Amino acid sequence: MLFNQLIEMALLSLGYSHSSAAQAKGLIQVGKWNPVPLSYVTDAPDATVADMLQDVYHVVTLKIQLHSCPKLEDLPPEQWTHSTVRNALKELLKDMNQSTLAKECPLSQVLEPSTSSCQDFFIKNFYSFLKKV
Repeated sequence: MLFNQLIEMALLSLGYSHSSAAQAKGLIQVGKWNPVPLSYVTDAPDATVADMLQDVYHVVTLKIQLHSCPKLEDLPPEQWTHSTVRNALKELLKDMNQSTLAKECPLSQVLEPSTSSCQDFFIKNFYSFLKKV
């Protein structure tokens, strides 16, 4: 495997999408030295992973930085899409436990929740949660 394909191949083998893998940045750290971008290590386009790491593989740490989407709170309201709001709401629901949700916005299986009963919950908690994310 070519050294300049290391990050992309590692992420693909872990199940990440091609677009996520292509946008990722890689750093390599030898021992306790400061990490450096992989592009700084060699200019040779045909260098292999074995060529580059053969003598130091036991003391090398590979650090991968994935590109992340901006937080919902950082986006102007006109850029809020259905998917960004849905994903932020999904994270909020994962983070809060069932008893907290039941206290703040009681949902009956028989009755549908009214918009006003849950609106206060989301106004109080949704944006404060987003600031933590």
